[in-house]
Amino acid sequence: MRKMILLAVFALLFAGSAHADREKVFTVGVRAYNGIQEAYQMWSPTLAYLEQQQSKYSFYLMPVFGFEQMRKLMETGQIDVVITQPAEAVILKEKYGARIILTELKEYNGKTVSYFSSAVFTRADRNDINSFRDIKGKVFAGIDPEGFGAYWMGLKEVRDAGLKEGRDFRVVFTGTQDKVVDYVLSGKADVGSVRSGILENMAKKGKIDLKNVKVLNSVSDGLPLLHSTKLYPEWAFMAGKDVPDQVVTDIQNIMTNIPHDAPVLKDSNYAGWIMPVSYISIYELMRSLNIGLYEKKSFMGFSEWPFYLKVLIPIAVIWVLILAYVGYSVYRK
Repeated sequence: MRKMILLAVFALLFAGSAHADREKVFTVGVRAYNGIQEAYQMWSPTLAYLEQQQSKYSFYLMPVFGFEQMRKLMETGQIDVVITQPAEAVILKEKYGARIILTELKEYNGKTVSYFSSAVFTRADRNDINSFRDIKGKVFAGIDPEGFGAYWMGLKEVRDAGLKEGRDFRVVFTGTQDKVVDYVLSGKADVGSVRSGILENMAKKGKIDLKNVKVLNSVSDGLPLLHSTKLYPEWAFMAGKDVPDQVVTDIQNIMTNIPHDAPVLKDSNYAGWIMPVSYISIYELMRSLNIGLYEKKSFMGFSEWPFYLKVLIPIAVIWVLILAYVGYSVYRK
């Protein structure tokens, strides 16, 4: 935590001194799904490119790890622009008026796509786990209760198979997607869910051997990656409700016209950006799982009641019982 704070302070001081000649500094919150350091490495080239292509605005990068933290930052106006996964984008849009202004493009094996999926997987030697139904009685690893590619997508398929978390299987959360894979391969969990491409990327870096992994319900639908679920729209580039329309237009013009040989594409690991696609499938997934925008609030236990309710309600109950007793005694006479 101390390291994160120091990084943020130094970055803010640098932004204030290096870009004093620009009209406006926009703070960009990015979803740090695999840690703060990796988020800096991945998204710094994108913001540098945005600055190089115009002279009016500068951009300060703020990696955000927690989902609640991102919402607080947006609600309080501490971030102006957001780059994040689609479920969080939809929530920020509906709750805080942020606008989805671009959709990310990825390239795999020469094919450019604006969608991704999730790989639900186990160890290759787990002969007892070959389908979603086999997850019953097992431990399922995800990144976070609000993780999309590394939890909700896979959870949707498992629910559709007739199983329910908590009732039929236990869920553990690891904090990063690499750790989801580590949990499964080390035996801490039986099954895990990560966004499509994570397994291949870890294999490319020498962290895992794909021969040791078995993907459940492997799908062939045009996405050239190991995956188990339907396809959903890629990450979103967002602007807060107070970002001027002209700034939005400038960002869109720059990001949708990145040359194919621009270093930023390789440095930030994407193939470009397009005007936003439909995110209706994200709403449908959340509605079917009763999560996100459609989460049903459970009844609070006594320990969660406000202090005044803990005092007043018992007193009221006692008075009702006294009055009932007195009324019954008078009635008997």
